[in-house]
Amino acid sequence: MRRLVFASLALGLAACGDDPAGVPAARLELPAVIDLPYVEAGAGASEVAVTVANVGDVALVGVAGAALAWRVDDPAFTVTGPSSLAPGAAATVALRWQGAAAEAIAGATLTVEGELGRWTAEVWAVAGAPGLAPLVFEPVTGAGGVAIGQSAVPHLPTAPYPAPGRAWTDDRVHVFVPAEWRERDAQDVVLHFHGHNTTIAATIAAHRYREQLYASGADAILIVPQGPVNAASGDFGKLADPAGTAALFTEVLIALYRAGVVTRPALGQVTLTSHSGGYVATAQNLAADAPFAVGQVDLYDSLYGYLDVFRGFARSGRPLRSNYTSGGGTLANNQQLAATLAADGLAVADAATSLTLASPAPVITFTAASHEGSTRDDDAYTEALRWMAPHGRRGPRVDLRAATAIDAGHARVRWRAPADTDVTGWQLELTSASGASTVAVAADATEATVPISGPTRVRVRPLVAGLASDAGQPSDTFVVGGAARVLIVDGFERVVDGSYGQLAHDAAARVGAGLGDVATVSASAIREDAVDLAPYAAVIWLCGDDSTEDHTLTAAERAALDAYLAGGGRVIVAGSEVGFDLGPTSAGRAWLAATAGATYAADDAGTDRAQGAGPLASIATFGFGGPTALYPEDYPDTFTAGGGATALLTYAGGATAAVGIAGRAAIVGFPLEVIDDDATRAAVVRALLAFVGA
Repeated sequence: MRRLVFASLALGLAACGDDPAGVPAARLELPAVIDLPYVEAGAGASEVAVTVANVGDVALVGVAGAALAWRVDDPAFTVTGPSSLAPGAAATVALRWQGAAAEAIAGATLTVEGELGRWTAEVWAVAGAPGLAPLVFEPVTGAGGVAIGQSAVPHLPTAPYPAPGRAWTDDRVHVFVPAEWRERDAQDVVLHFHGHNTTIAATIAAHRYREQLYASGADAILIVPQGPVNAASGDFGKLADPAGTAALFTEVLIALYRAGVVTRPALGQVTLTSHSGGYVATAQNLAADAPFAVGQVDLYDSLYGYLDVFRGFARSGRPLRSNYTSGGGTLANNQQLAATLAADGLAVADAATSLTLASPAPVITFTAASHEGSTRDDDAYTEALRWMAPHGRRGPRVDLRAATAIDAGHARVRWRAPADTDVTGWQLELTSASGASTVAVAADATEATVPISGPTRVRVRPLVAGLASDAGQPSDTFVVGGAARVLIVDGFERVVDGSYGQLAHDAAARVGAGLGDVATVSASAIREDAVDLAPYAAVIWLCGDDSTEDHTLTAAERAALDAYLAGGGRVIVAGSEVGFDLGPTSAGRAWLAATAGATYAADDAGTDRAQGAGPLASIATFGFGGPTALYPEDYPDTFTAGGGATALLTYAGGATAAVGIAGRAAIVGFPLEVIDDDATRAAVVRALLAFVGA
């Protein structure tokens, strides 16, 4: 049975609106959206009865005392409603849709007009293909056990196959609705075309498209149709024609309507993404006469041809993102397209940063990843959707860039966020020993000066139209206070897999909680904003459980730390995969040794217990990654100490957990933020700072 939405409209104040003199009001309570029951194509009509009520204090009658006028602006619908409504009275309105011979979506406007006003409601009806099976959704769990949404894999008549003249017959389509998805007037979708020699089950598992869509914060539904099954072909059958793709969109919306997921089965912006051989279908669906609007195209090592088509798309001012690897076979085409677009006068970005991805200008970038890793390297799929999606589910996913002290009583907070027309402002949330407070700023702000009282936790939350002030997606939480002699760099960016799957964390605030003179910046600010490390006596760089695909420390970040160390700075690096990520490469091994005298030994210490050693011997045994921790830690790195270095922490069992060179730097093989006990965490952080000379 279809659900009805009586969500928000007690519609209508007309000629006799409320006023201070107590003039009677005319109020008709009418559903905002009226959904008629699902019906099969060719099976006849669909009917529904809804209740309306006069919640005002005057009778509702038609013009000049005649009957109320009820009408629908589509002749396929008929409506019968009451001729009048006394104050406080309710009545039934009957709506009928004649149905359709073929699969269809019908949207119309119901209008009722009387002497004292005019009221409207949306009306929707659908007809599905005969025998169309209902969607069966299964919950999807992401990193850290986070519920990230629900998926269904129906057999659909509009799937790419079967198709005339083609051998493949698999008619499945994967449909993913992310958690906290919000319905809009029209529903945005991401349509992904997979590459050669795979299935939708395999490609979704390998590339984590669902997890990446969820991590982006985008308010969109993911559709992944099955193309050629385990074949070296980019032929997507019926979807080679945009009309066929439009039919797929219609059918998916009908199925979602039938399942009660959507009440407005209207198509919004379409984003097309492809990996490898999926470029063919992507290009075919960019035809000028396509019956849907493509707002963004993202190609992942996928530009094997159709350069003129993608050039035309970029020249239209819509965002094109394309990356390429050294061995995937798309390098020359990407470089040629970048040069051609530059000659056309477009500003082509060669790095995928928050600045470039937030601009509609084309972004064509090299990735050192493998062909299969091109979607995952630096969360490429996530970030392309994050920074250019029309809307976020709870507003945009904010990148908190910096919280730095101006003086003892004030701090400057900077952030960056994707454009989102739902944002009405920003709320800065501050917590210190003296209490909690909020500061509201305008929607176009990207920084604010806030009052602080001692070390203060700070985060930024979007104020979003239609949501409560505490319902917007918050940023990570930083800490700031005092003279800020210690800078914490929040480099923990892993969300798609690993041990932690929430879209925000307070890792930096936990680590800095025991420090009085502290500031925090993000690793993205180090990479993109030319943050000067020199003024700080020490830098604590948190890598969390970032690993190879997320890049614990990029070459540019290591170079920034090298320059800081050369100027007399002191460094502490902590993370469970720093050794695992850097240790296998010659450059990484050299950096670990030169920075802290560390040699990567093993990926998993096999324990969640550690204690102090050598200069930190006074630190008693403690746990990390336990029930009270920010997240569990499954693979803490182990190290050995080289010449001039010493072991600072050891795991239960004897392996070395932290190594350092006195007066210079230390490397810790597990995240400091997951130490179970707050007091112990503060003691470990202070002991490490003392060892490096800060």
